Amino acid sequence: MRNNKAPSSNSSRCRELREIDFKHLWHPFTQQQDWFAADPLIIERGEGVELIDICGRRYLDGVSSLWCNVHGHGVPELRAALHEQVDALCHSTLLGLSHVPVLELTQRLVPLLPKPLERVFYSDSGSAAVEAAIRMSIEWWQKQGGAASRKTKLVSLFSGYHGDTLGSVGLGYLPAFHRALSPVVVQSLKVNPPHVLRYERGLCAEDALSQSLAEAEQLLAGQQDEIAAFFIEPIVQGAAGIWVQPLEYLQEIVRLCRKHHVLLIADEVATGFGKTGKMFACEHASVEPDIMVIGKGLSAGYLPISAACASEQIFSGFLGEPEKGKTFFFGQTFSGNPLAAKVAAANLDYFAKNRVLEKLPQRIAHFARELRAKAACLSHVFEVRSFGLMAGIELTKTPGTWIPYALNERAGSRIVAAARNKGAIIRPLGNVMVLMPALAMNEEQLSRLVNIAVQAVAEALGE
Repeated sequence: MRNNKAPSSNSSRCRELREIDFKHLWHPFTQQQDWFAADPLIIERGEGVELIDICGRRYLDGVSSLWCNVHGHGVPELRAALHEQVDALCHSTLLGLSHVPVLELTQRLVPLLPKPLERVFYSDSGSAAVEAAIRMSIEWWQKQGGAASRKTKLVSLFSGYHGDTLGSVGLGYLPAFHRALSPVVVQSLKVNPPHVLRYERGLCAEDALSQSLAEAEQLLAGQQDEIAAFFIEPIVQGAAGIWVQPLEYLQEIVRLCRKHHVLLIADEVATGFGKTGKMFACEHASVEPDIMVIGKGLSAGYLPISAACASEQIFSGFLGEPEKGKTFFFGQTFSGNPLAAKVAAANLDYFAKNRVLEKLPQRIAHFARELRAKAACLSHVFEVRSFGLMAGIELTKTPGTWIPYALNERAGSRIVAAARNKGAIIRPLGNVMVLMPALAMNEEQLSRLVNIAVQAVAEALGE
C-alpha cells in the first residue's frame, strides 16, 4: 500500500488556501459544517487517472471527477485542441450566429447518435440540456394545436435524477435533494422501476419487472391524451445509487410510449460516452429515443458542454414564420462555447483513433470480477451493482439484512476519508459507495481502486 502522507514542504501555502476555502467557498452537495471540521482536499493537478493535491499527494480518481473525465487528465490531444482554439476564438454566441468548432463537433457527433436524432441543441450543463428537452417535448405538442395542446404532463421514474434546475428537479425525486423544493416545482407523474418493487415490496426480479411495466401501462393508457413525454435514464439510474434495470424494461417502456403516443426522452448525461461499454446506453437495447440528453463525457470532462439531441420530426415542429410563435425561446450564454466544442470534437476523434470502446469489454469484465470477489464478501456490504464501469456498493448496518446507516452515523464520510488516506477518491450516494473509474484505467489500476475501496469500507465499518 502506498504511503499517502503529505510532504512537509509547502505547508504555509496549504494553510492559506484552506483559510480562503473555509472563509468564502460554498461547496455543492456538501454539508459545510462537516467540511469545516474536515481536512479539506485541494487539488492542484491531474495526470492520467490520478489527481494531485497542493501538498503533492496522489489519488486515483475513482469517480472520474464526477463521472465525466473519461480518458483521464492531461491527455495531450485534448490539451492541444484547447491550446489551438484559445488562439483562434474563446467565445462567440450561437444566438443568431454559428462558428467553426461547434459545426466540426456536430459533424462528428451526429453519426454516433441513435438513428432518428439529427438535430443538436447545445447547452452548458446536463441540467440545462434536460431543461431544453422538457421545453421541447411540451412545446412540440403545443405547437401542433388542437387536442395535442392538452399534452403537458411528464412521466419519470421514482428515485430518478435529471438535474437541479427547477424544471429538471421535478422530473426526479431523491428526498435529500428535492424535498424542500416540492411546493414550488411542477412534479412529474412517477412510475416504479423494478428495483423499487424488489426492495420496498419484496417482489422477486421477475414479478417486479412485470408489475412495474403494468403500472407504466396503466398510467400511460389512462392519461395518454395529457402526457407529453416519458423521461428515463437508460439501463442505469446513476444518482439514485447505480440501480441497473433489465434491458427488457427499457425496451418495453419504449413500446408503451409508442403505443400511447408519448415522446421518449433518454437522459444519457451520466451513462453516455462509454461508461456502460457502448457510446450510449440506449445501444444495449437498440432504443431510438425522440430526444436524447448528453453532457459530462461529451468533452471528456475538460470543459462544460451538453446537448439535447432531437429527431427531425421534433425540430420541424418549431419551423414557421416569426409571427406564428414557433420559435424555441431557450438557450444559455455559453451554449456551444467554442473552447468546449473544440475539445469535445477532439474527444470524439480520440474515441475513434484509440479504439476506446473496443478495449472496454476486458476492463469491464475485470472490474466486475474484482468487485464480486472482494467487495461482495464484506459483511457490511448488502449488494454490489455494476454495469460497464459504473458500480455501486450498497452498505448495510446489520449484516444479512438491508438496514441503511443513519445520516448521523456518517458511514459514507468515514469510508471516503479512509479511502483518501489510502490514495483514492471515491464518493457516496447516501448509503451507496460509488466507483466510476475513467475508461482509461487499466486492469492494475482498477484492481487497486477496488482494493482501496474494500479496505476503506472494512476499516471504517469495523470489519
